[in-house]
Amino acid sequence: MLVPESLAWLQDYADLVNSEIEGLHLRSNATALENAVADALSVGGKRVRATLALLWCEVYSGDPKPAVPLGVAYELAHASALVQDDIIDHAGMRRGEKSISAKYGLETALLASDLLLFNVPKMVARYAHLEGQKLAKIFDLVGEACRATTWGEFLDLEMAHGQGGSEGDYDEMIRLKTSTLLSAPCASGAMVGGASDQNVELASRFGEEVGMAYQIQDDVLDLVGDEAVLGKPLFMDLRGGKKGVVLAHCMSLCSPEEKGFINGLLGRAGAYAKDEIARLLALVEKYGSLQYAGEMVARHTKRAREVLEPVPEGNAKSHLLELTDYLASRYY
Repeated sequence: MLVPESLAWLQDYADLVNSEIEGLHLRSNATALENAVADALSVGGKRVRATLALLWCEVYSGDPKPAVPLGVAYELAHASALVQDDIIDHAGMRRGEKSISAKYGLETALLASDLLLFNVPKMVARYAHLEGQKLAKIFDLVGEACRATTWGEFLDLEMAHGQGGSEGDYDEMIRLKTSTLLSAPCASGAMVGGASDQNVELASRFGEEVGMAYQIQDDVLDLVGDEAVLGKPLFMDLRGGKKGVVLAHCMSLCSPEEKGFINGLLGRAGAYAKDEIARLLALVEKYGSLQYAGEMVARHTKRAREVLEPVPEGNAKSHLLELTDYLASRYY
């Protein structure tokens, strides 16, 4: 997990979740399916969703530990979504390792995704001691996050096939696909920590703004990131026919001939020539599309920080502020 030294505290929160995750799967004499599940959970992730749940619990209770089962639940849901995402995108790599589908085959990857997802309610059931309405709300938050992520993935596919593609369509897609699986951990973590309904809503709004910034930055990195650092090839979205905010902005401003050139790259099989990539990046630079995306990231980051203003001071709030800035400016 490559993080700045100033964020070394992240490992402490990740360790709380990892120790729980390690008890969910076997390694010795395990089947291919069990190994696929273990790999999906262990491959280099930052445990961002779990950490958000723990931090928001800590904000209102002073202790992150009550949110550990929640953190695990969201990591299970996220890992399941990544396995399916790689299947849909025909991706052979994930964080510098073979994707689950590439390593174990399509059938085992699908079953691994199911096992990961079906363990989510089992983790939430550990809150059976909570009052019934609160427990029901936590189940609803987790379920809605999984539903929205699935729907967002479908909208992403629709846009790749030429249906929609405006900035409004893009915003709705990433809100569903990415932001909900960040806002729900914040909200449910705050709830487990004893926050009021008003503060649970505040936590949810924070997660949504951070999620928007996170995904837009992810789209930028797909075009101009470092493959060695990202652990996956560049231009995966382009190959999949997905414009993202950078290309959508560029295509809204460029000439018909330039737009035709970009359309010719979208969804095309095979490798791109160096001169094609050079021309694409020159167009993105010409129309200020990377700067535009950067401004969007900054805007959502600013809103997230503003949401935190009424939050009680303490280490958890400081960590949330640091994590917000890190997620919006990360380079991998």
